[in-house]
Amino acid sequence: MKTNFKLLIKLTVVFVFAFGCRLSAVDTPGKNSSETTKISNILLEGSVFSSPNSSSFIIPKPPPINSVEETAFQARGLAIREKLAAINLDEKDAWWRRIKLGDPHKYLLPIILARLSLQNEPAGNNYDLQHSWDVLLKLDQDKPDLYHFRAPLDVRIFFLFKETMPLDVKLAYRRQLESPRVLEWTEAGTENHTFMQRASGLALMNNSGFPVGDPASIATNEAWLRSELNKFLTIGQGEFHSSIYYGYSISGLLNLYDFSQDQKLRELAKGLLDWYAVNMALRLSWGTAGGAESRGFDRNTWNNGLTAVAWLWWGDQPELAQKMDDQYAWLALPASLSSYRPPEILRAIARKEIPLPFEARASHPAYYSYHQSNRLWETFYITNNYSLGTLLEPARVYQVKGTIRAQYATYKLVVRDPKGQQNAVINLGGTYHGLQATGRSPGDQLVQKRGAVIFQLILNETDLKAGVPAASHLVLPQHYGQPQRYKNWYIWKLHNIWLVARPWGDKIELKSSISEKQPNLQALAAQGNKTAWITDVAAVDDYPNFQQLKTGLDQTEIQDQDWKSQGKLSYKSLAGDRLTLTYQQNEALGNAIINGKQQVLENWPVLDSPYIQEKLYSGLLEVNVPQQPFWRLRGTLMGPTWETKK
Repeated sequence: MKTNFKLLIKLTVVFVFAFGCRLSAVDTPGKNSSETTKISNILLEGSVFSSPNSSSFIIPKPPPINSVEETAFQARGLAIREKLAAINLDEKDAWWRRIKLGDPHKYLLPIILARLSLQNEPAGNNYDLQHSWDVLLKLDQDKPDLYHFRAPLDVRIFFLFKETMPLDVKLAYRRQLESPRVLEWTEAGTENHTFMQRASGLALMNNSGFPVGDPASIATNEAWLRSELNKFLTIGQGEFHSSIYYGYSISGLLNLYDFSQDQKLRELAKGLLDWYAVNMALRLSWGTAGGAESRGFDRNTWNNGLTAVAWLWWGDQPELAQKMDDQYAWLALPASLSSYRPPEILRAIARKEIPLPFEARASHPAYYSYHQSNRLWETFYITNNYSLGTLLEPARVYQVKGTIRAQYATYKLVVRDPKGQQNAVINLGGTYHGLQATGRSPGDQLVQKRGAVIFQLILNETDLKAGVPAASHLVLPQHYGQPQRYKNWYIWKLHNIWLVARPWGDKIELKSSISEKQPNLQALAAQGNKTAWITDVAAVDDYPNFQQLKTGLDQTEIQDQDWKSQGKLSYKSLAGDRLTLTYQQNEALGNAIINGKQQVLENWPVLDSPYIQEKLYSGLLEVNVPQQPFWRLRGTLMGPTWETKK
């Protein structure tokens, strides 16, 4: 009795007021031809004293909810929720305790959230809601740390179910904002860690109705998010187009978008989410995260953190949810329960329902910097059958720990599977960070024009002392078999394209499997202290058979007479482009000439393509698609603004 009385007194200081208003559609032009987007809250908040009602929670949805696209979105979202809910929660709970896992929320919260979200669906009858609450509360008691992987789903559970959750669970959330625990919401880390932690924490502090033990934490998190949006709109992103981590960052931002009561915070979240969506749409290659990326190398089709979210936003076939690994599928869960939808103009770009081919280039900043702009340079090219992206990085660095260089995708060729089952993904490079030729090996130098690339690696004394392997690899799926040969060319037919490769080295060797860890990948290896490659891609429509391809290759031109003495190669491609690359022995970037013009990397735009543009330092992201109103996101001192015009 005494305990209950103390609890009642404690609760009397907590008041949560009901409010809410309708969300204005941000992608629909108003009466004026050009307008600034206005965003309003969409959720009705409840009181801490609300009576439990198993069907009172509302999944946030944007208007219009009766469109064909929205109906398909909801079907995909339901498929993800049903898939995750079916995972054995008790087994996962016992598993993390047995192995003493450091981040159990990452594996248990998707199951709990999915089950709770199904209580108004037929599948919800399979699960005991109280059991989910019991596991959640015990998890908080045994692992109270408010760490990044916990934050996105934990905060979403609170806001979606705070009117129906048991009182002891609600009090556990209240304690998250008490001092000193509240300070954990300002913790930093890698880019995605901080987005998960700070955006989710800011939403909780802004609209939980609970006292905040350290009010300065609110300002800290908001200031960081504003600085990130300013960075994205002026010099770009450090963790650009990460197939592994984009979904994590997005999950945190969705909390701020859905649950903040402050319109300016919701606009801030939308600006950042739109940035992510634009970058995803530009490079998305039929279910694979195409092009160069920071922190990832996607070899899958609709089965990665980034592409799980992209599938939910722009994909089809709800049954694909069952083919996704659980570790990727849960990253689509927050988006399936969110009111955020990407700008409609991005749909055609993401689905590549636009005129192809097109070329794009981009520049990126140093990973953590807010002023070191134009430090990495990306080239991207996409046709109806393939996409190819390469990345240049200006430092010859040998660090293997505490660096993201091992996680760069510096050459990625994605070949479209016409059946939509499994795209072919190929990479090329040195093997400093692994035999699969991913990561930025210290001496890799290359140049790309459309589907053609010249790659070179010449080891210097520093490379040799650092243990840089004397080899470079062209890596592709094993099931495509051995290449055909024509002169010095190695040739594969992959779906609707031909991939041709001409290597240089002391020894050229085909490895049917590159390692025990990667048994399904084969590699054509060029071995020696001085290796090089020319790769080119052609459509089967242009060369219907092998004989016609050989005729096409006879019309290309390779000049390698200065390769041994000067490290110089020149190639006239199947498309008619002339690429020349001269290796710079002690540097990181080669001397590249494309169609007679020196490649100059100074002041590249943040994004530049026929459909998406952002000039360096401009603060303006523009999207233009034929037959659609243009779309603009502009950074201002007061926050992001949007413009559309017919």
